[in-house]
Amino acid sequence: MARLRILGVRVERHAGRVAVAVSLGSDGEVATGQVDRPAADAEATHVAAEATLEALRQIAPVRTRWALEHAVVSAMTAGQAVIVDVVLEVEDREEHLIGSALSRSAPLEEAAAQAVLDAVGRRLGWLSRT
Repeated sequence: MARLRILGVRVERHAGRVAVAVSLGSDGEVATGQVDRPAADAEATHVAAEATLEALRQIAPVRTRWALEHAVVSAMTAGQAVIVDVVLEVEDREEHLIGSALSRSAPLEEAAAQAVLDAVGRRLGWLSRT
């Protein structure tokens, strides 16, 4: 599988809710994940990370399950970083994958999507070959 790319991140806030759609592309294939949550229950970065996993589920091998454990924003000297903990379940095994992305000027939701891809990238390539 070729490296996944983020094709777009769309964030909408309306009536006390936040909705995020993330489109991923690989080998001419496009997958879009959408998640909508009450704004009081979730930060937009968390929703963006979830939407990225929704898109990933359309591309990843069927036998894998992905779950977002945590998505946090941390202030750094060079900007804000989004750090994610993604749980991967394959057969009887559970593995925590950690990813991060720095946002100097891009919206944090884009950094959240990039952090998820950072977390799952190497493992996704391995799963595709097995």
